Amino acid sequence: MSDTRKLAVVFPGRGYTCSTGLLADGILRWKELGYRVLPLDFSAIPFSRIDTFAEAFDRVEVAALEQLAGVDPEHCDDLVFFSKSMGTVAAARCAARLGLHPRMLPLTPLPETLDLTRPGDTVLGMAVGTRDRYIDWHRVQAFCKERGIPCLVCPGVGHSLADKNDPAGTEAIRQQVLALCRPL
Repeated sequence: MSDTRKLAVVFPGRGYTCSTGLLADGILRWKELGYRVLPLDFSAIPFSRIDTFAEAFDRVEVAALEQLAGVDPEHCDDLVFFSKSMGTVAAARCAARLGLHPRMLPLTPLPETLDLTRPGDTVLGMAVGTRDRYIDWHRVQAFCKERGIPCLVCPGVGHSLADKNDPAGTEAIRQQVLALCRPL
């Protein structure tokens, strides 16, 4: 049973939904921990017709803010933003725009995510693959070390944090990510 005063908002990325992979597993984990879960949906955004990351970030932020309109953070004892890829940027932007200080769990952050992470933000951890094409994992690792943030570096995998040729390795990553989902 969920505690109505604990809320996990899930921000998917481009090409990801909240119903698959690590986000779906994370949703189940947050529910097991007694959180209400608000999975955001960016499927109406025509990413294939958007030319720049900047425009995509803007569109995702607008969609996220619209879906967050009914959330009253004053009635949350614990607010978590669980995000992946482009969703990590939207989560950071929305937190700043709304003046919120949720606990954050960004998976496969983008460079902009690091730029938007504010001093004093509570980050449960970050996860990045050593073959991520969008960000150098060394940068994420150094960023986390500098701020005392747990950093899950996943060897041999890219932005998906999965290796279809190594199910056991992918399962190990999944378990480590789920271990970062923890209550206040």
